[in-house]
Amino acid sequence: MGHLPDDLEITIHDALGNFEGEKTALDDVVIPVADNFWLCPSNIGLSTFEQHHSRVEGREAKLKEAIDGLFQDYDYIIIDCPPSLGLLTFNSLMASTEVFIPIEMGLFSLHGTGKLMEIIDLVRNKTGHEIRVKVIATIYDRRTRIAKEVLSEIQNHFEGSRFHTVINSNVKLKEAAGFGKSIVDYSKNSTGYTDYMALAEEVLGQERMTDPLQSEIKIQEPVEMRKVKKVFSYYSPRADSVKLVGDFNNWGEGDAFNMKCNGEGLWSMEVPLSPGVYEYKFVVDDNWSLDQNNPDTVETSFGSHNSIIEVC
Repeated sequence: MGHLPDDLEITIHDALGNFEGEKTALDDVVIPVADNFWLCPSNIGLSTFEQHHSRVEGREAKLKEAIDGLFQDYDYIIIDCPPSLGLLTFNSLMASTEVFIPIEMGLFSLHGTGKLMEIIDLVRNKTGHEIRVKVIATIYDRRTRIAKEVLSEIQNHFEGSRFHTVINSNVKLKEAAGFGKSIVDYSKNSTGYTDYMALAEEVLGQERMTDPLQSEIKIQEPVEMRKVKKVFSYYSPRADSVKLVGDFNNWGEGDAFNMKCNGEGLWSMEVPLSPGVYEYKFVVDDNWSLDQNNPDTVETSFGSHNSIIEVC
């Protein structure tokens, strides 16, 4: 977010209570980052929270107390939890009404999600605090078998409690984090931006459907997005077959995306696409190739490149 932890004078740790039990108002910790966007930062000092509050009465509700004491109103408060199931995570659950669980495409991530679900059930049973849970499939590389298997497991086990949007593996997301920027500010032409905008729309749409104040509003069926016909072509007079693979067909190499040759070495295919940014390649006799006529490419998480096309 563009702030160095070592330069911070006060952090969220001060709002939860320092070593002497003194507290700083959470409003005084908040830092403006951009229009309608604020940050409540932490640093290494937060790692001592569990040690110094392990025997303090009401330790599991310190974060909720700090948030309840906010003078400023916010539309959303997003709590980014540490990768552990300790007192800090318990505080976050007690302060939340909804939990989003990102699941990477690995079996260990699925196992960790199962453990977290047990913790959430424990919070519900012990405190009566109801929490809605939704999972998000992230860092999905559709070219790998394990990613497809894990995504299938997510779809089977979390039907009704998952977002339909899938966050694809995208090097621009990693680059944005490295530069201390959001993907919105770093690269609006990336797949990462498209995916997260779709997720945001899904979150807002879900809220409108679950908000009791909106219960009398009729939810209309989504209108299918308009399609734009795009022609892809590849010149290879010696090729026996050329296939088009990309985001739009889940990188599948089925016969449906066999390109047709005009007899003089030019292979082509017309594909109707909704507005957005797409990554793609050609499979020429089982060899993956970039688009010869398109200089626009994006680096993948494996260090290779894909051609990209933007449909407006």
